[in-house]
Amino acid sequence: MREELAALFAEFTCGPLTLANRFVMSPMTRQFSPGGVPGDDVAAYYTRRAMAKVGLIITEGVGVDHRSSIGHGSMSEENIPMLHGDAALAGWRRVVDSVHRAGGKIIP
Repeated sequence: MREELAALFAEFTCGPLTLANRFVMSPMTRQFSPGGVPGDDVAAYYTRRAMAKVGLIITEGVGVDHRSSIGHGSMSEENIPMLHGDAALAGWRRVVDSVHRAGGKIIP
């Protein structure tokens, strides 16, 4: 490895957060959550990134409990995951648990 890249692979700590390295997956809207509920395919997608040793995974955009949070369809968005409601929160719990089992860290 080139010396100037070594810091990318070093552990990083900021306050209470410690990451295994400085690689961070940026958020990307994927539209794979029918009805706003992330399913097993979403969990598998993020888990693969954790297995690849990404230091921190930032999820795709999520809608909160307000109709303007994702445009309410005004921008032709569909299948955007929500971060409210029992079904969506249970879906995210499965995603987070799977990522954590793979040794990853994830935030919305």
